[in-house]
Amino acid sequence: MMSKLIQSIKQFINDEEGMGAVEYAIIIAVMAAAITALWPTLKTAISTAIGKVTTAVGS
Repeated sequence: MMSKLIQSIKQFINDEEGMGAVEYAIIIAVMAAAITALWPTLKTAISTAIGKVTTAVGS
């Protein structure tokens, strides 16, 4: 019984089917967390850039 359970666990770990989707999900989650953490900085930088472009075009 126990050896069958261990064999099933080893087979599950070695099964690579569907790993691509899991990897993409992890990458998306990390990117979302980074964007969320950096949003105040990004917002300020984008706002400043748009202000400079508006000033340059208006001149």
